[in-house]
Order: sequence, then C-alpha cells, then structure tokens
Amino acid sequence: MIYYEKYGEDSPRVLMFLHDTNFVHCFTKQSAYFARKCEVVVPHLPGFGRNYDTTFSVDIAVEQVAELSKNLGKPITLVGFALGAQLCIPLLCRHGDLFTGAILISPWTTKDIADIEREMKQQVDNEKSMRSGAVSMSVGLSKMEKQEHKEFCQNVTMKSILASIDNGFQVSDYPEFSEIDKPLSAICGIKENIEIRKSVRELAHLNHNCVYDMWDGAGHNIPYKFAPRLNKTIEEFIAKI
Repeated sequence: MIYYEKYGEDSPRVLMFLHDTNFVHCFTKQSAYFARKCEVVVPHLPGFGRNYDTTFSVDIAVEQVAELSKNLGKPITLVGFALGAQLCIPLLCRHGDLFTGAILISPWTTKDIADIEREMKQQVDNEKSMRSGAVSMSVGLSKMEKQEHKEFCQNVTMKSILASIDNGFQVSDYPEFSEIDKPLSAICGIKENIEIRKSVRELAHLNHNCVYDMWDGAGHNIPYKFAPRLNKTIEEFIAKI
C-alpha cells in the first residue's frame, strides 16, 4: 500500500494532490487551505518521500495511486504538478471511473530525447544541492517541513529521480486521452520551458474537454509562488463538477 497523508474532515469530496519529482511538499499551501473545506489526500509517489525504497516507474505509480483511490471509496478530483500532472493522464485513461476530473500543472507530455538527456544530466550535476534540500528555503515551508524535505532528499535514489525524467511517458502513448469525458484543465507559467508550454497546448488540442491557461509571471513554481491564484482556480474547477 502506498504511503499517503490525509488532511481535513471526512467529506464526500476528495482532492488528491500528486507531487513533482522528489518534492512531496510542493502542495503544502493547497493542503492547508483545502483541509478546511474537504478531504485532502497526498500520496508519496513510489521512489519518493516515505516510499523511497521503491524505484519510480509510471506503471507502479499508477497502480498504487489507483489502489489507494479505490480504497478511499469516494469520487476524487486530481491535481498534479509536473510529474504528478503527467501521471493524471494514465490514471484517467486506465481508471477513469475513480476520478471526477483533473488539473494538470506544468505537465511534460511531449518529449524529445535531447531534452530528456539534458534534464537528466542537470539532475546528476546538481545532486549535491538536491541532497541538501536547498529548494525548501525558497518555497515557504515550515521548519518541520524543511527538515522532512531534507530527510527525503537524503534518502531518495538518483535512480528514481532519473527514472521520473526518462520514464518513457508521451501523451501519444495514450490515444484514450482524447475520449476522456471529464473536466480537464492544463496550466503552466509563461516562463516555463518550451516543451511544457507545447505540452499544455497539445493536451487541450487532443481533448475538447481540456482547457488550458498560461499564467503571466509564472515559471515552474505555480503551487507555492502563486498559491492564492491556484487555490481559487481549484475552487472554481471543483465547483463546476
């Protein structure tokens, strides 16, 4: 069973947040906000957080999240960031009956081999900084969250980090995506790299139920640097379901 955190009161509505590579706490500002309104669930994806003893793979992640979702036994709205946003697609394609819709933030679903290799090299080159948990200093985490994030960074294997980048994921591998009849929203910052901006447009092109938006001033930082706007966006999205 996948490890997960649960916040808020028992509710017929569940928001499930799927985190970015090696950043379980990226939705901390959403978890606290929505715990006052509904039930919030944050799985630690395989390979990361308290599930660091499993090497990441898309198939393992999808099956573990789906199993958790079945056990919750309630309709679930997905909100994913980067890696978590990518996972929303196979989850909806393979287990669509479990979910009411999804918000995909900064998904990378249209990949080029050269871009994958460049990103993997960057992760290897920056391993020392990653192990220090330095990213936690700039995103508004509490003292306890910073300490926990550093622990996770020290435990994670580079194999899982690289697997989350070179995971073979392409939206073209999921032709069923175009048939998903649930509300979908793809979001990224205008300062994101060109591959992510292309991915967001492509998702909206492939599925007429998917709308997209690019936020001025934002980069790869929407959940924590643009928390009030994202929280409002999520509220408006779930109000329409």
